[in-house]
Amino acid sequence: MNRLFHLAAIVGLLTIGVFAQDPLKVAPQNYKLEFENDWVKVVRVHYGAREKIVAHDHTQTAAAYVYLNDSGPVIFKHINLSYGAITRPETKAGSFRLYKAVKEVHEVENPGDTPSDFLRVEFKTAPVNEKSLHGKYHREAYPAGENFKKTQFENEQIRVSRVVAAPGKKIDVSTNSTEPALLIALSAAKFKLSARNGKASQLNLELGRARWVGINQPEALENSGDAPAELLRFDFKTKPVRSESNEKGKPHVHPHN
Repeated sequence: MNRLFHLAAIVGLLTIGVFAQDPLKVAPQNYKLEFENDWVKVVRVHYGAREKIVAHDHTQTAAAYVYLNDSGPVIFKHINLSYGAITRPETKAGSFRLYKAVKEVHEVENPGDTPSDFLRVEFKTAPVNEKSLHGKYHREAYPAGENFKKTQFENEQIRVSRVVAAPGKKIDVSTNSTEPALLIALSAAKFKLSARNGKASQLNLELGRARWVGINQPEALENSGDAPAELLRFDFKTKPVRSESNEKGKPHVHPHN
């Protein structure tokens, strides 16, 4: 009996090792690729009410978690790690959390009646002072009818700013010669886009939609809606860490640009 027990345990561990992998593959109904290039990978995550998600790998790069709705606690059950199950506290829409790179495998359980929806913004750039990537950052008050911009976090690798465009007003989202930027829509918004070629076009961003602004790209957004348009801006201060597949010329996926 003991021998059979040990054999079953070994088979279980091997099964976890084989099937705990990329969440985009093992749980495609919960993890969907929103955007990816050499600098960043954005994954849209959905944990349904009372849902349990199979074991999968946690991202091994530092990341920001951008919460799209108010949701309750979620349980992460870590496999073969001393800290076991950890409960993520409830989240507020428009807030974000930073976390350093970590290698772990976990299952996920949402025990509540409210789904949890968020973006996982994975940094693919060279890490510097990665231990400083921690903390939760929330929405802040701003004057009615006025544009607003505030840098809420900055270290040697990234800068994260909260930007609000008042109705009928224009914001400059241009980049410099070394730092591209990722914009995340924290509210559904309609913009008139003024781009490099000087031509204006309409840009509609749904909640959670990502927009990339490349290096040295002049760009202005005029809020053509009737409500404030809120964005989260990530500026990348270090160069991408290219994987072996990238060096061989493997193309990237750009679902939404």
